[in-house]
Amino acid sequence: MSVSLYRRYRPQTFEEIAGQETVVDVLKKTLQRGKIGHAWLFSGPRGCGKTSAARLLAKALNCLDLKDGYEPCGSCEQCVSISAGESLDVIEIDGASNNGVEEIRELKTHVSLSPFSAKWKVYIIDEVHMLSISAFNALLKTLEEPPPLVAFILATTEPHKIPATIRSRCQHIPFQRIDMRSMCARLEQVAVEEKAPFDPEAIRELARNSDGALRDALSLMEQAMTLGNGEVSKEAVDSLLGGGTLSDLERWVASIKEEEVEPFACLVSMFQKGASPQRIVEGVFLLFRNLWAVKRWGELVIEPLFLSVSEADFLSREVDEWTLEQLSEMMLYCSKLIPQVRTGMRTDVLSGLLAAKVLECRALATLPPAEVRLEERPRSVRDDVPAKPTPPAEKAEPVPKPAAPVRTAAAESPPALQKEPAPPRDGPLSEEAWREFERHLFSDHLHLGCLLVEAEIELKGNVAEITLPDDAAYGFATLSSERNGHQLLSAARGVLGKDKELLVKWRDESCRYGEEDPEAETPNADEATTEPPPAERKPRPPAVERPRSVPAGQERLPFEDLVDEVLRWTDGEVVMVKREESPSEQDGDLTEMESN
Repeated sequence: MSVSLYRRYRPQTFEEIAGQETVVDVLKKTLQRGKIGHAWLFSGPRGCGKTSAARLLAKALNCLDLKDGYEPCGSCEQCVSISAGESLDVIEIDGASNNGVEEIRELKTHVSLSPFSAKWKVYIIDEVHMLSISAFNALLKTLEEPPPLVAFILATTEPHKIPATIRSRCQHIPFQRIDMRSMCARLEQVAVEEKAPFDPEAIRELARNSDGALRDALSLMEQAMTLGNGEVSKEAVDSLLGGGTLSDLERWVASIKEEEVEPFACLVSMFQKGASPQRIVEGVFLLFRNLWAVKRWGELVIEPLFLSVSEADFLSREVDEWTLEQLSEMMLYCSKLIPQVRTGMRTDVLSGLLAAKVLECRALATLPPAEVRLEERPRSVRDDVPAKPTPPAEKAEPVPKPAAPVRTAAAESPPALQKEPAPPRDGPLSEEAWREFERHLFSDHLHLGCLLVEAEIELKGNVAEITLPDDAAYGFATLSSERNGHQLLSAARGVLGKDKELLVKWRDESCRYGEEDPEAETPNADEATTEPPPAERKPRPPAVERPRSVPAGQERLPFEDLVDEVLRWTDGEVVMVKREESPSEQDGDLTEMESN
Protein backbone atom coordinates (compact mmCIF):
# COMPACT_ATOMS: atom_id res chain seq x y z
CA MET A 1 0.00 0.00 0.00
CA SER A 2 1.41 3.38 -1.03
CA VAL A 3 1.87 6.13 1.54
CA SER A 4 0.32 9.54 0.90
CA LEU A 5 2.58 12.43 0.02
CA TYR A 6 1.82 14.38 3.17
CA ARG A 7 2.85 11.38 5.30
CA ARG A 8 5.85 10.50 3.18
CA TYR A 9 7.20 14.06 3.31
CA ARG A 10 6.39 14.83 6.93
CA PRO A 11 9.24 16.98 8.30
CA GLN A 12 12.01 14.90 9.90
CA THR A 13 14.19 17.84 10.87
CA PHE A 14 13.48 21.33 12.12
CA GLU A 15 14.86 22.76 8.87
CA GLU A 16 12.08 21.02 6.90
CA ILE A 17 9.25 22.74 8.79
CA ALA A 18 7.91 25.25 6.26
CA GLY A 19 6.69 28.72 7.09
CA GLN A 20 7.19 28.55 10.88
CA GLU A 21 10.52 30.29 11.36
CA THR A 22 9.64 31.80 14.75
CA VAL A 23 8.44 28.47 16.15
CA VAL A 24 11.54 26.66 14.94
CA ASP A 25 13.79 29.34 16.41
CA VAL A 26 12.10 29.08 19.84
CA LEU A 27 12.41 25.28 19.91
CA LYS A 28 16.04 25.35 18.79
CA LYS A 29 17.15 27.79 21.46
CA THR A 30 15.19 25.94 24.15
CA LEU A 31 16.93 22.67 23.27
CA GLN A 32 20.36 24.29 23.05
CA ARG A 33 20.02 25.84 26.50
CA GLY A 34 18.72 22.58 27.95
CA LYS A 35 15.90 24.25 29.89
CA ILE A 36 12.97 22.09 28.86
CA GLY A 37 9.48 22.98 30.02
CA HIS A 38 7.19 20.27 31.30
CA ALA A 39 4.10 21.40 29.32
CA TRP A 40 3.76 22.90 25.84
CA LEU A 41 0.71 24.16 23.97
CA PHE A 42 0.94 24.24 20.15
CA SER A 43 -1.98 26.10 18.56
CA GLY A 44 -2.69 27.05 14.97
CA PRO A 45 -4.79 26.25 11.89
CA ARG A 46 -4.95 22.79 10.39
CA GLY A 47 -2.05 21.46 8.36
CA CYS A 48 0.51 23.99 9.60
CA GLY A 49 2.89 21.50 11.33
CA LYS A 50 1.79 21.28 14.97
CA THR A 51 1.91 17.48 15.26
CA SER A 52 5.10 17.27 13.20
CA ALA A 53 6.80 19.80 15.47
CA ALA A 54 5.60 17.87 18.55
CA ARG A 55 7.14 14.64 17.23
CA LEU A 56 10.37 16.42 16.36
CA LEU A 57 10.53 17.85 19.88
CA ALA A 58 9.98 14.35 21.33
CA LYS A 59 12.78 12.99 19.13
CA ALA A 60 15.11 15.83 20.10
CA LEU A 61 14.48 15.15 23.81
CA ASN A 62 15.34 11.44 23.42
CA CYS A 63 17.88 11.43 20.56
CA LEU A 64 21.15 9.71 21.40
CA ASP A 65 23.22 11.78 18.97
CA LEU A 66 21.92 15.36 18.74
CA LYS A 67 23.41 17.60 16.06
CA ASP A 68 24.22 21.20 17.00
CA GLY A 69 22.44 20.66 20.29
CA TYR A 70 18.93 20.62 18.83
CA GLU A 71 18.67 18.57 15.62
CA PRO A 72 17.77 14.85 16.00
CA CYS A 73 20.04 12.54 14.03
CA GLY A 74 17.19 10.44 12.63
CA SER A 75 19.21 7.24 12.65
CA CYS A 76 19.58 6.23 16.31
CA GLU A 77 17.32 3.70 17.96
CA GLN A 78 15.11 6.30 19.64
CA CYS A 79 14.67 8.42 16.48
CA VAL A 80 13.76 5.37 14.38
CA SER A 81 11.23 4.04 16.89
CA ILE A 82 9.58 7.45 17.37
CA SER A 83 9.36 8.03 13.60
CA ALA A 84 7.73 4.60 13.19
CA GLY A 85 5.31 5.23 16.07
CA GLU A 86 6.65 2.24 18.02
CA SER A 87 8.24 4.02 20.98
CA LEU A 88 6.73 3.10 24.35
CA ASP A 89 7.85 6.40 25.84
CA VAL A 90 6.19 8.71 23.31
CA ILE A 91 2.42 8.32 23.68
CA GLU A 92 0.10 10.06 21.21
CA ILE A 93 -3.48 10.51 22.36
CA ASP A 94 -6.38 11.66 20.20
CA GLY A 95 -8.32 14.10 22.31
CA ALA A 96 -11.41 13.81 20.12
CA SER A 97 -11.94 10.09 20.78
CA ASN A 98 -10.39 9.92 24.29
CA ASN A 99 -12.09 12.91 25.82
CA GLY A 100 -13.58 11.37 28.94
CA VAL A 101 -12.42 11.56 32.51
CA GLU A 102 -11.76 7.82 32.64
CA GLU A 103 -9.09 8.04 29.92
CA ILE A 104 -7.34 10.87 31.77
CA ARG A 105 -7.45 8.93 35.04
CA GLU A 106 -5.83 5.98 33.29
CA LEU A 107 -3.16 8.34 31.97
CA LYS A 108 -2.48 9.54 35.54
CA THR A 109 -1.86 5.98 36.70
CA HIS A 110 0.88 5.50 34.07
CA VAL A 111 2.47 8.94 34.12
CA SER A 112 4.34 8.30 37.36
CA LEU A 113 6.11 5.24 35.90
CA SER A 114 9.70 5.71 34.76
CA PRO A 115 10.47 5.72 31.02
CA PHE A 116 11.08 2.28 29.54
CA SER A 117 14.09 2.97 27.34
CA ALA A 118 14.16 6.69 26.54
CA LYS A 119 15.31 9.59 28.65
CA TRP A 120 11.98 11.45 28.55
CA LYS A 121 8.41 10.22 28.60
CA VAL A 122 6.43 12.45 26.25
CA TYR A 123 2.62 12.67 26.02
CA ILE A 124 1.29 14.27 22.79
CA ILE A 125 -2.45 15.06 23.10
CA ASP A 126 -3.85 16.12 19.72
CA GLU A 127 -7.07 18.16 19.47
CA VAL A 128 -6.89 18.73 23.20
CA HIS A 129 -9.77 21.22 23.11
CA MET A 130 -12.13 18.25 22.64
CA LEU A 131 -11.56 17.05 26.22
CA SER A 132 -14.47 17.41 28.59
CA ILE A 133 -14.41 19.77 31.56
CA SER A 134 -14.09 16.81 33.92
CA ALA A 135 -11.15 15.50 31.92
CA PHE A 136 -9.44 18.90 32.07
CA ASN A 137 -9.96 19.02 35.82
CA ALA A 138 -8.50 15.55 36.19
CA LEU A 139 -5.46 16.57 34.12
CA LEU A 140 -4.91 19.85 35.91
CA LYS A 141 -2.95 18.63 38.94
CA THR A 142 -0.76 16.30 36.91
CA LEU A 143 -0.04 19.05 34.40
CA GLU A 144 0.91 21.44 37.16
CA GLU A 145 3.31 19.12 39.01
CA PRO A 146 4.31 16.24 36.72
CA PRO A 147 6.89 13.62 37.68
CA PRO A 148 10.51 14.24 36.61
CA LEU A 149 11.41 13.70 32.93
CA VAL A 150 7.75 13.80 31.81
CA ALA A 151 6.67 16.33 29.16
CA PHE A 152 3.17 17.11 27.87
CA ILE A 153 2.70 18.56 24.37
CA LEU A 154 -0.87 19.71 23.73
CA ALA A 155 -1.92 20.51 20.15
CA THR A 156 -5.14 22.30 19.18
CA THR A 157 -6.75 24.33 16.44
CA GLU A 158 -8.98 26.21 18.90
CA PRO A 159 -6.95 27.42 21.88
CA HIS A 160 -9.79 29.65 23.13
CA LYS A 161 -11.74 26.51 24.09
CA ILE A 162 -9.05 25.37 26.51
CA PRO A 163 -9.61 26.49 30.13
CA ALA A 164 -7.38 29.30 31.32
CA THR A 165 -6.13 27.12 34.16
CA ILE A 166 -4.65 24.74 31.59
CA ARG A 167 -3.24 27.42 29.30
CA SER A 168 -1.51 29.23 32.14
CA ARG A 169 0.46 26.08 33.01
CA CYS A 170 1.78 25.60 29.47
CA GLN A 171 4.31 27.34 27.27
CA HIS A 172 2.03 28.55 24.48
CA ILE A 173 3.60 28.57 21.00
CA PRO A 174 1.20 29.81 18.28
CA PHE A 175 1.64 28.52 14.73
CA GLN A 176 0.55 30.54 11.72
CA ARG A 177 -0.81 29.79 8.27
CA ILE A 178 1.96 28.94 5.83
CA ASP A 179 2.53 31.78 3.39
CA MET A 180 2.36 31.34 -0.37
CA ARG A 181 6.09 31.74 -0.90
CA SER A 182 7.08 29.01 1.58
CA MET A 183 4.35 26.67 0.40
CA CYS A 184 5.26 26.98 -3.28
CA ALA A 185 8.91 26.31 -2.44
CA ARG A 186 7.97 23.19 -0.49
CA LEU A 187 5.65 21.89 -3.23
CA GLU A 188 8.31 22.40 -5.88
CA GLN A 189 10.82 20.58 -3.70
CA VAL A 190 8.46 17.60 -3.31
CA ALA A 191 7.76 17.57 -7.06
CA VAL A 192 11.50 17.47 -7.77
CA GLU A 193 12.02 14.60 -5.34
CA GLU A 194 9.10 12.74 -6.93
CA LYS A 195 10.62 13.42 -10.38
CA ALA A 196 7.32 14.91 -11.54
CA PRO A 197 7.44 17.73 -14.12
CA PHE A 198 5.44 20.72 -12.94
CA ASP A 199 4.08 24.02 -14.15
CA PRO A 200 4.86 26.91 -11.74
CA GLU A 201 1.38 28.33 -12.34
CA ALA A 202 -0.14 24.98 -11.37
CA ILE A 203 1.93 24.96 -8.16
CA ARG A 204 0.74 28.46 -7.32
CA GLU A 205 -2.90 27.48 -7.92
CA LEU A 206 -2.53 24.49 -5.58
CA ALA A 207 -0.99 26.68 -2.88
CA ARG A 208 -3.68 29.33 -3.35
CA ASN A 209 -6.48 26.80 -2.83
CA SER A 210 -4.97 25.14 0.25
CA ASP A 211 -5.72 28.09 2.57
CA GLY A 212 -2.30 28.00 4.23
CA ALA A 213 -2.39 24.25 5.01
CA LEU A 214 0.57 22.36 3.55
CA ARG A 215 -1.10 19.01 4.17
CA ASP A 216 -4.05 20.05 1.98
CA ALA A 217 -1.69 21.30 -0.74
CA LEU A 218 0.21 18.00 -0.81
CA SER A 219 -3.05 16.04 -1.02
CA LEU A 220 -4.20 18.20 -3.96
CA MET A 221 -0.84 17.81 -5.71
CA GLU A 222 -1.01 14.05 -5.37
CA GLN A 223 -4.41 14.04 -7.06
CA ALA A 224 -3.16 16.38 -9.79
CA MET A 225 -0.22 14.05 -10.45
CA THR A 226 -2.67 11.17 -10.85
CA LEU A 227 -4.81 13.15 -13.33
CA GLY A 228 -1.76 14.40 -15.23
CA ASN A 229 -0.08 10.98 -15.52
CA GLY A 230 2.73 11.92 -13.15
CA GLU A 231 2.90 15.57 -14.20
CA VAL A 232 1.61 18.61 -12.27
CA SER A 233 0.11 20.50 -15.21
CA LYS A 234 -2.18 23.51 -15.29
CA GLU A 235 -4.83 21.54 -17.15
CA ALA A 236 -4.83 18.78 -14.53
CA VAL A 237 -5.09 21.30 -11.68
CA ASP A 238 -7.95 23.17 -13.38
CA SER A 239 -9.78 19.91 -13.97
CA LEU A 240 -9.23 18.87 -10.36
CA LEU A 241 -10.34 22.13 -8.79
CA GLY A 242 -13.28 22.72 -11.11
CA GLY A 243 -14.39 26.25 -11.93
CA GLY A 244 -13.24 29.31 -10.05
CA THR A 245 -9.49 29.12 -10.59
CA LEU A 246 -7.54 32.34 -10.95
CA SER A 247 -7.39 32.01 -14.74
CA ASP A 248 -11.19 31.58 -14.84
CA LEU A 249 -11.73 34.68 -12.74
CA GLU A 250 -9.26 36.73 -14.79
CA ARG A 251 -11.03 35.67 -17.97
CA TRP A 252 -14.35 36.67 -16.41
CA VAL A 253 -13.14 40.12 -15.34
CA ALA A 254 -11.61 40.76 -18.76
CA SER A 255 -14.91 39.90 -20.46
CA ILE A 256 -16.99 42.40 -18.48
CA LYS A 257 -18.42 44.77 -21.03
CA GLU A 258 -21.72 46.54 -21.17
CA GLU A 259 -24.54 44.94 -23.18
CA GLU A 260 -22.70 41.61 -23.61
CA VAL A 261 -23.75 38.24 -22.24
CA GLU A 262 -20.26 36.75 -21.90
CA PRO A 263 -19.71 37.72 -18.22
CA PHE A 264 -22.94 36.03 -17.18
CA ALA A 265 -22.21 32.95 -19.29
CA CYS A 266 -18.71 32.73 -17.81
CA LEU A 267 -20.11 32.75 -14.28
CA VAL A 268 -22.66 30.06 -15.08
CA SER A 269 -19.91 27.93 -16.65
CA MET A 270 -17.74 28.17 -13.52
CA PHE A 271 -20.60 27.02 -11.32
CA GLN A 272 -21.41 24.17 -13.69
CA LYS A 273 -17.83 22.94 -13.33
CA GLY A 274 -18.43 22.54 -9.59
CA ALA A 275 -17.12 25.78 -8.09
CA SER A 276 -18.57 26.54 -4.67
CA PRO A 277 -20.24 29.93 -4.06
CA GLN A 278 -17.85 30.73 -1.20
CA ARG A 279 -14.81 30.04 -3.34
CA ILE A 280 -16.10 32.21 -6.19
CA VAL A 281 -16.95 35.18 -3.99
CA GLU A 282 -13.66 35.02 -2.09
CA GLY A 283 -11.74 34.70 -5.36
CA VAL A 284 -13.56 37.69 -6.87
CA PHE A 285 -12.82 39.73 -3.75
CA LEU A 286 -9.11 38.91 -3.87
CA LEU A 287 -8.89 39.70 -7.57
CA PHE A 288 -10.53 43.10 -7.16
CA ARG A 289 -8.33 43.69 -4.11
CA ASN A 290 -5.24 43.12 -6.25
CA LEU A 291 -6.60 45.47 -8.92
CA TRP A 292 -7.34 48.10 -6.28
CA ALA A 293 -3.84 47.79 -4.79
CA VAL A 294 -2.15 48.06 -8.20
CA LYS A 295 -4.38 51.00 -9.11
CA ARG A 296 -3.39 52.78 -5.92
CA TRP A 297 0.31 51.94 -5.54
CA GLY A 298 1.39 50.56 -8.89
CA GLU A 299 4.32 48.13 -9.11
CA LEU A 300 5.19 48.58 -5.43
CA VAL A 301 2.61 45.92 -4.44
CA ILE A 302 3.80 43.17 -6.80
CA GLU A 303 6.38 41.89 -4.33
CA PRO A 304 4.17 41.99 -1.17
CA LEU A 305 1.32 40.25 -3.02
CA PHE A 306 3.75 37.60 -4.36
CA LEU A 307 2.38 37.93 -7.90
CA SER A 308 3.68 35.89 -10.80
CA VAL A 309 4.67 37.49 -14.09
CA SER A 310 1.41 36.51 -15.78
CA GLU A 311 -0.66 37.82 -12.86
CA ALA A 312 1.21 41.12 -12.86
CA ASP A 313 0.73 41.47 -16.63
CA PHE A 314 -3.00 40.89 -16.35
CA LEU A 315 -3.38 43.44 -13.56
CA SER A 316 -1.37 46.06 -15.45
CA ARG A 317 -3.57 45.57 -18.55
CA GLU A 318 -6.90 45.56 -16.73
CA VAL A 319 -6.29 48.22 -14.06
CA ASP A 320 -6.86 51.12 -16.49
CA GLU A 321 -10.41 49.90 -17.16
CA TRP A 322 -11.50 50.54 -13.57
CA THR A 323 -11.62 53.44 -11.16
CA LEU A 324 -10.76 53.26 -7.48
CA GLU A 325 -14.42 53.90 -6.61
CA GLN A 326 -15.59 50.99 -8.78
CA LEU A 327 -13.02 48.60 -7.30
CA SER A 328 -13.87 49.68 -3.76
CA GLU A 329 -17.56 49.19 -4.48
CA MET A 330 -16.98 45.65 -5.74
CA MET A 331 -14.80 44.79 -2.73
CA LEU A 332 -17.45 46.09 -0.36
CA TYR A 333 -20.18 44.15 -2.17
CA CYS A 334 -18.20 40.90 -2.03
CA SER A 335 -17.43 41.41 1.66
CA LYS A 336 -21.19 41.60 2.31
CA LEU A 337 -21.81 38.46 0.24
CA ILE A 338 -19.21 36.28 1.98
CA PRO A 339 -21.22 35.74 5.21
CA GLN A 340 -24.32 34.94 3.15
CA VAL A 341 -22.68 32.33 0.92
CA ARG A 342 -21.11 30.66 3.95
CA THR A 343 -24.58 29.97 5.32
CA GLY A 344 -25.79 28.72 1.93
CA MET A 345 -26.81 30.34 -1.37
CA ARG A 346 -27.95 28.88 -4.67
CA THR A 347 -25.45 29.19 -7.49
CA ASP A 348 -27.98 30.57 -9.97
CA VAL A 349 -28.93 33.32 -7.52
CA LEU A 350 -25.29 34.20 -6.87
CA SER A 351 -24.44 34.31 -10.58
CA GLY A 352 -27.26 36.77 -11.19
CA LEU A 353 -26.25 38.97 -8.26
CA LEU A 354 -22.59 39.11 -9.25
CA ALA A 355 -23.30 39.72 -12.94
CA ALA A 356 -25.77 42.52 -12.21
CA LYS A 357 -23.50 44.24 -9.71
CA VAL A 358 -20.33 44.11 -11.77
CA LEU A 359 -22.10 45.37 -14.90
CA GLU A 360 -23.66 48.19 -12.89
CA CYS A 361 -20.26 49.23 -11.54
CA ARG A 362 -18.65 48.99 -14.98
CA ALA A 363 -21.45 51.07 -16.55
CA LEU A 364 -20.61 53.98 -14.26
CA ALA A 365 -17.41 54.53 -16.22
CA THR A 366 -19.39 55.19 -19.43
CA LEU A 367 -21.67 57.88 -17.94
CA PRO A 368 -20.96 61.56 -18.56
CA PRO A 369 -19.18 63.32 -15.71
CA ALA A 370 -22.32 65.14 -14.55
CA GLU A 371 -24.29 61.90 -14.34
CA VAL A 372 -21.47 60.19 -12.47
CA ARG A 373 -21.53 62.95 -9.93
CA LEU A 374 -25.28 62.51 -9.65
CA GLU A 375 -24.77 58.82 -8.83
CA GLU A 376 -21.95 59.38 -6.37
CA ARG A 377 -23.48 62.30 -4.47
CA PRO A 378 -26.54 61.68 -2.29
CA ARG A 379 -29.14 64.42 -2.60
CA SER A 380 -31.60 65.89 -0.20
CA VAL A 381 -34.49 68.31 -0.36
CA ARG A 382 -32.24 71.19 0.63
CA ASP A 383 -30.05 70.70 -2.46
CA ASP A 384 -32.77 72.17 -4.68
CA VAL A 385 -33.32 75.24 -2.49
CA PRO A 386 -31.15 78.09 -3.78
CA ALA A 387 -29.00 79.71 -1.15
CA LYS A 388 -30.06 83.13 -0.06
CA PRO A 389 -27.78 85.79 -1.49
CA THR A 390 -25.50 87.45 0.98
CA PRO A 391 -26.70 91.01 1.50
CA PRO A 392 -24.12 93.65 0.61
CA ALA A 393 -22.36 95.45 3.41
CA GLU A 394 -24.13 98.56 4.55
CA LYS A 395 -22.49 101.77 3.45
CA ALA A 396 -23.03 105.28 4.70
CA GLU A 397 -25.15 106.91 2.04
CA PRO A 398 -26.88 110.27 2.00
CA VAL A 399 -30.61 110.31 2.56
CA PRO A 400 -32.29 109.81 -0.82
CA LYS A 401 -34.42 112.56 -2.19
CA PRO A 402 -38.18 112.02 -2.05
CA ALA A 403 -38.50 112.66 -5.77
CA ALA A 404 -36.71 109.45 -6.77
CA PRO A 405 -39.24 106.61 -6.56
CA VAL A 406 -37.52 104.63 -9.27
CA ARG A 407 -34.34 104.40 -7.16
CA THR A 408 -36.32 103.14 -4.16
CA ALA A 409 -38.07 100.45 -6.22
CA ALA A 410 -34.79 99.28 -7.63
CA ALA A 411 -33.30 99.02 -4.17
CA GLU A 412 -36.19 96.86 -2.98
CA SER A 413 -35.96 94.45 -5.89
CA PRO A 414 -34.10 91.23 -4.95
CA PRO A 415 -30.79 90.51 -6.64
CA ALA A 416 -30.67 87.96 -9.43
CA LEU A 417 -30.55 84.37 -8.28
CA GLN A 418 -28.84 81.46 -9.93
CA LYS A 419 -30.93 79.80 -12.59
CA GLU A 420 -32.49 76.60 -11.35
CA PRO A 421 -32.11 73.48 -13.46
CA ALA A 422 -34.85 72.75 -15.93
CA PRO A 423 -37.68 70.76 -14.34
CA PRO A 424 -38.16 67.14 -15.46
CA ARG A 425 -40.41 66.66 -18.44
CA ASP A 426 -43.83 65.11 -18.19
CA GLY A 427 -44.13 61.37 -18.71
CA PRO A 428 -42.51 58.31 -17.12
CA LEU A 429 -39.58 59.01 -14.84
CA SER A 430 -36.18 58.77 -16.57
CA GLU A 431 -33.84 55.95 -15.63
CA GLU A 432 -31.30 58.31 -14.04
CA ALA A 433 -33.93 60.09 -11.95
CA TRP A 434 -35.51 56.79 -10.91
CA ARG A 435 -32.11 55.43 -9.90
CA GLU A 436 -31.40 58.53 -7.81
CA PHE A 437 -34.86 58.30 -6.25
CA GLU A 438 -34.24 54.64 -5.33
CA ARG A 439 -30.80 55.45 -3.89
CA HIS A 440 -32.30 58.16 -1.66
CA LEU A 441 -35.08 55.88 -0.44
CA PHE A 442 -32.93 52.80 0.21
CA SER A 443 -30.33 54.80 2.10
CA ASP A 444 -32.75 56.70 4.36
CA HIS A 445 -36.09 54.86 4.25
CA LEU A 446 -35.48 51.24 3.34
CA HIS A 447 -39.04 50.10 4.05
CA LEU A 448 -40.46 52.67 1.63
CA GLY A 449 -38.00 51.72 -1.08
CA CYS A 450 -39.04 48.07 -0.84
CA LEU A 451 -42.70 49.05 -1.33
CA LEU A 452 -41.92 50.89 -4.59
CA VAL A 453 -39.88 48.16 -6.31
CA GLU A 454 -42.76 47.28 -8.68
CA ALA A 455 -44.43 50.69 -8.71
CA GLU A 456 -44.66 53.03 -11.71
CA ILE A 457 -43.90 56.75 -11.42
CA GLU A 458 -45.10 59.28 -13.98
CA LEU A 459 -44.85 63.07 -14.02
CA LYS A 460 -47.99 65.03 -14.91
CA GLY A 461 -47.28 68.70 -14.63
CA ASN A 462 -46.52 69.51 -11.04
CA VAL A 463 -47.65 66.11 -9.73
CA ALA A 464 -45.66 62.88 -9.49
CA GLU A 465 -48.08 59.97 -9.71
CA ILE A 466 -47.02 56.68 -8.10
CA THR A 467 -49.16 53.76 -9.25
CA LEU A 468 -48.97 50.64 -7.12
CA PRO A 469 -49.79 47.17 -8.51
CA ASP A 470 -53.16 45.60 -7.72
CA ASP A 471 -51.71 43.24 -5.12
CA ALA A 472 -50.03 46.03 -3.12
CA ALA A 473 -52.77 46.57 -0.54
CA TYR A 474 -50.27 46.55 2.30
CA GLY A 475 -48.03 49.00 0.46
CA PHE A 476 -50.84 51.47 -0.06
CA ALA A 477 -51.92 51.16 3.56
CA THR A 478 -48.35 51.89 4.66
CA LEU A 479 -47.92 54.87 2.31
CA SER A 480 -51.27 56.30 3.42
CA SER A 481 -49.91 57.21 6.83
CA GLU A 482 -48.89 60.83 7.32
CA ARG A 483 -45.36 59.97 8.48
CA ASN A 484 -44.51 57.67 5.57
CA GLY A 485 -46.22 59.98 3.09
CA HIS A 486 -44.12 63.00 4.05
CA GLN A 487 -40.93 60.92 4.03
CA LEU A 488 -41.77 59.79 0.49
CA LEU A 489 -42.58 63.37 -0.50
CA SER A 490 -39.25 64.56 0.88
CA ALA A 491 -37.38 61.97 -1.18
CA ALA A 492 -39.34 62.83 -4.33
CA ARG A 493 -38.69 66.55 -3.96
CA GLY A 494 -35.00 65.89 -3.45
CA VAL A 495 -34.88 64.45 -6.97
CA LEU A 496 -37.74 66.04 -8.92
CA GLY A 497 -37.92 69.51 -7.41
CA LYS A 498 -39.07 71.27 -4.26
CA ASP A 499 -42.48 72.27 -5.67
CA LYS A 500 -43.64 68.79 -6.65
CA GLU A 501 -46.75 67.18 -5.25
CA LEU A 502 -47.17 63.45 -4.77
CA LEU A 503 -50.16 61.29 -5.64
CA VAL A 504 -50.14 57.63 -4.58
CA LYS A 505 -52.71 55.52 -6.46
CA TRP A 506 -53.86 51.97 -5.87
CA ARG A 507 -56.86 50.61 -7.76
CA ASP A 508 -59.63 53.18 -7.17
CA GLU A 509 -58.09 54.71 -4.06
CA SER A 510 -55.50 57.45 -3.77
CA CYS A 511 -53.83 59.79 -1.33
CA ARG A 512 -52.12 63.07 -2.04
CA TYR A 513 -49.23 64.91 -0.37
CA GLY A 514 -47.66 68.30 -0.85
CA GLU A 515 -50.70 70.58 -1.14
CA GLU A 516 -50.61 71.61 2.51
CA ASP A 517 -46.96 71.08 3.29
CA PRO A 518 -46.19 72.34 6.82
CA GLU A 519 -42.73 73.40 5.66
CA ALA A 520 -44.09 75.59 2.87
CA GLU A 521 -44.08 79.32 3.29
CA THR A 522 -47.28 80.94 4.57
CA PRO A 523 -49.03 82.76 1.71
CA ASN A 524 -49.63 86.48 1.93
CA ALA A 525 -53.01 87.79 2.85
CA ASP A 526 -53.67 89.15 -0.64
CA GLU A 527 -52.87 85.84 -2.32
CA ALA A 528 -55.72 83.56 -3.17
CA THR A 529 -55.77 80.25 -1.33
CA THR A 530 -57.22 77.18 -2.88
CA GLU A 531 -58.53 74.25 -0.94
CA PRO A 532 -57.92 70.80 -2.42
CA PRO A 533 -61.03 68.94 -3.47
CA PRO A 534 -62.16 66.71 -0.63
CA ALA A 535 -62.44 63.69 -2.93
CA GLU A 536 -58.75 63.63 -3.75
CA ARG A 537 -57.65 62.63 -0.23
CA LYS A 538 -59.62 60.11 1.74
CA PRO A 539 -59.58 60.98 5.44
CA ARG A 540 -57.95 58.50 7.79
CA PRO A 541 -60.59 56.46 9.63
CA PRO A 542 -60.75 57.28 13.33
CA ALA A 543 -59.26 54.90 15.80
CA VAL A 544 -61.75 52.29 16.89
CA GLU A 545 -61.97 51.18 20.46
CA ARG A 546 -61.65 47.40 20.55
CA PRO A 547 -61.08 46.36 24.14
CA ARG A 548 -60.12 42.76 24.55
CA SER A 549 -62.18 40.56 26.75
CA VAL A 550 -60.43 39.14 29.78
CA PRO A 551 -61.55 35.69 30.98
CA ALA A 552 -63.36 35.64 34.29
CA GLY A 553 -61.11 35.21 37.29
CA GLN A 554 -57.99 36.37 35.43
CA GLU A 555 -56.37 39.74 36.10
CA ARG A 556 -55.11 42.03 33.37
CA LEU A 557 -51.39 41.97 32.74
CA PRO A 558 -49.36 45.19 33.16
CA PHE A 559 -48.60 45.56 29.46
CA GLU A 560 -52.13 44.91 28.17
CA ASP A 561 -52.95 48.62 28.11
CA LEU A 562 -50.11 49.12 25.63
CA VAL A 563 -51.40 46.25 23.51
CA ASP A 564 -54.88 47.78 23.46
CA GLU A 565 -53.39 51.11 22.39
CA VAL A 566 -51.64 49.42 19.45
CA LEU A 567 -54.86 47.66 18.45
CA ARG A 568 -56.72 50.98 18.40
CA TRP A 569 -54.51 52.25 15.58
CA THR A 570 -54.02 49.07 13.57
CA ASP A 571 -56.08 46.34 11.98
CA GLY A 572 -54.39 43.57 13.96
CA GLU A 573 -55.79 41.24 16.53
CA VAL A 574 -54.39 39.24 19.41
CA VAL A 575 -54.29 35.60 18.43
CA MET A 576 -53.04 34.03 21.66
CA VAL A 577 -52.00 35.10 25.15
CA LYS A 578 -49.75 32.64 26.95
CA ARG A 579 -49.07 33.05 30.62
CA GLU A 580 -45.80 31.50 31.79
CA GLU A 581 -45.76 29.90 35.21
CA SER A 582 -43.22 30.85 37.82
CA PRO A 583 -40.69 28.21 39.00
CA SER A 584 -42.51 27.87 42.33
CA GLU A 585 -45.79 27.11 40.56
CA GLN A 586 -44.06 24.56 38.34
CA ASP A 587 -42.57 22.84 41.40
CA GLY A 588 -46.01 22.72 42.99
CA ASP A 589 -47.46 21.06 39.91
CA LEU A 590 -44.72 18.46 39.90
CA THR A 591 -45.35 17.75 43.60
CA GLU A 592 -49.02 17.25 42.95
CA MET A 593 -48.26 14.91 40.06
CA GLU A 594 -45.92 12.85 42.22
CA SER A 595 -48.50 12.65 45.05
CA ASN A 596 -51.12 11.48 42.58
